[in-house]
Amino acid sequence: MGGRHSLEKGGVYMVTYEAMNMLFQFGMLFAAMVTAIVAMIALFTNRKK
Repeated sequence: MGGRHSLEKGGVYMVTYEAMNMLFQFGMLFAAMVTAIVAMIALFTNRKK
């Protein structure tokens, strides 16, 4: 019973780790997109002047 409990705890930890990894990857992607959009806006404003 104790082994099963530790296994369940490990499973929960793995799911949490996977969710954190997905969140981190999404955050990196979002940051890259925001950076690209800001760079494009900066280029457009510079071109207008």
